[in-house]
Amino acid sequence: MAMVWSPAWARSVVENGQGRRGPVGPLGRVVRVHRGFRPVPWRARTWLDATAAVLAAVACLALGEWWPAPVVAAVALVVVSGYALLRPAPGLHSVRVHEGGLALVGADGGERLLPWAGIEAAEYSPGGRRGVPEQGRIWPVGADEPLVLAQLHGLDGLLREMDERLSPGLRAALHETLRTDGSVRFARGRLTVTAGGLVHRPPHSLGAAEAYRWGEVHSARASGLGELEVRTRSAGLPLALPVPNARAAAEFLEEVRSRSTTTPTTPTAPR
Repeated sequence: MAMVWSPAWARSVVENGQGRRGPVGPLGRVVRVHRGFRPVPWRARTWLDATAAVLAAVACLALGEWWPAPVVAAVALVVVSGYALLRPAPGLHSVRVHEGGLALVGADGGERLLPWAGIEAAEYSPGGRRGVPEQGRIWPVGADEPLVLAQLHGLDGLLREMDERLSPGLRAALHETLRTDGSVRFARGRLTVTAGGLVHRPPHSLGAAEAYRWGEVHSARASGLGELEVRTRSAGLPLALPVPNARAAAEFLEEVRSRSTTTPTTPTAPR
């Protein structure tokens, strides 16, 4: 029976103690701190920008010089940044990165400690246009729902560091599942990995499954949007699938592909 990819896959790796460190205290020394912030509303930012532009124009006309414009712009930038830092942040006050894990500090000063071995998966969403904020999601061991991180300075760097720390254990869990179950499924079965290659099932039910031997697979990588991208020699566009810890999944696919024999068997989807 094939196992479907989910954050709970790494539980056996966590229980076996892989990736554990020997901290001095509960989580060891503090490496860095990511502090929360309350973003400046776009209306307030628009008014501040407009006011700065008017003041710069007035100063330039009054003095007959151009140099007040960049000075006023720099002052406005400092004011906006300071305003965002001084406003109390909702939700998390900060996230401390320790040698042995994370400490999530709430607005009331309460802390939740998450050792690295107690985190199964992490995912980063960079946000987009129309005010969609960036987010990070962390799945603690045994949790059905992730912890959502938002409005933290350096959130992308925090999630990259977590990805680097979690990838070895997650890849080990994937290889063990492939060895014991014969296949690994990503994105709710849309992509099945076997010793012979890949089987891709389109998201709509009318599409036929496509099988690719490892020799037909060109590359696998994690995109900047947190998706697993698989390029084949026959398909023009890459197969893009939303996968938690896409980096670990891509490295796992590359390792299996590099170890495949020159005459692999035809990949078949397990029943």
